[in-house]
Amino acid sequence: MAENSVKRNSLLNGSEMVQHHTSTYEVHSQFNRLVSLDELDETRQNDLSRMQEELRRMLTQERVNKTGSISEGIWEEDHHRVRITRVEGKWQTYGYEDSTGKYVDCHEALFLMEMNRLMVKWNDVMVSIEQGYSLFLGQPNSLTMEQYQVYSVLNRASYYVLRYDPARQYRTEVNDLPSAEERCVWGNLYEMLHQPNPRETSDTRANTKLYETVRRSMRKYNNLITKPSAVKDQEDDGGDAKEPVHKRNKLEFHKLPAEHDCFNMIERFRRIFDRFDIVRSMTEEHRESFEDQHGSNQAADPGSLQLVFDLFAPESQSFKKTNPPLPIARIIVRRSSETMPYFRELQDVYYRQSQRVPLMLMLVSDSLSVHCFLYDMTRVARNIITLPKDSSCSSK
Repeated sequence: MAENSVKRNSLLNGSEMVQHHTSTYEVHSQFNRLVSLDELDETRQNDLSRMQEELRRMLTQERVNKTGSISEGIWEEDHHRVRITRVEGKWQTYGYEDSTGKYVDCHEALFLMEMNRLMVKWNDVMVSIEQGYSLFLGQPNSLTMEQYQVYSVLNRASYYVLRYDPARQYRTEVNDLPSAEERCVWGNLYEMLHQPNPRETSDTRANTKLYETVRRSMRKYNNLITKPSAVKDQEDDGGDAKEPVHKRNKLEFHKLPAEHDCFNMIERFRRIFDRFDIVRSMTEEHRESFEDQHGSNQAADPGSLQLVFDLFAPESQSFKKTNPPLPIARIIVRRSSETMPYFRELQDVYYRQSQRVPLMLMLVSDSLSVHCFLYDMTRVARNIITLPKDSSCSSK
């Protein structure tokens, strides 16, 4: 026993390093498509067993790396977390810190162990990756195997992934904020249309002088569009007083032909569009009725679909876990053997978000392959126009 411990703690020679090295850590045995339990015949069962054996061989593989470049941590069974005792590398996207030290959650510890960036000890014994799967997953408040597979796949694809927290505060990107003049334009526009302003913020009318300047400018151009004849009369009245009267009156007898009059063309198009029927979007109607019945911020039922992760773009170079930007999507994880959720259920989850972002449904099969479905229910800023069958838009 003592000899084995001495040998395990000693350095590996060249032949031992080659012996413990593998050319790839990928699993080649997998199903080509999703199958049900009825289609799981003997051949597919053998494929599944072979894939499980490859996964087991990959997890039991001893890896070689410099111990000086690997962080170390201790598993705290009572709190179900790993306390970091030595930090190596960048940690702005993993873990959290309080007055007692720096910690990482179970799924973060397992992923860092798989990436050969963290060594975890429990009762002074090194925890292997194979032991980490049974120790860190499936516990209360921890991820399931399917959820961790999604987390691992997205992290390996360079995305930033955080567990969903409804109380999380997101920072607002400066480039996403409209300018002060643009906010004043939208504020005046909705006020002129006697509609509530969904873009209104606390500082929309902070600059009263700019708000009134934009209002006068918008009214000026509104008069130019709606009452061109009145503006023309004002320009004629304000003309050069020294010009003889007979020269100014001659302009009235040189009108442009009707086919070149743009206002006549606008009137023709107005009559055409008056014959169109405006159809409201069913998504918009459902959104309004749902918010009236349930409220926009009501919590989801325990048995309904649950948001698991926030997904952030890999381009976020200045990403910080403590102050992240608004996610590009929120993720729902389900097994492929489970019933596919109805679109109405996904709509309910989408409209219950306090800050609405697209939903991403991730289905994980028994072979741990992941299939993704993106649902973007952002309201399209346009009307759907249909022309009745008995009408014709051809102009005479």
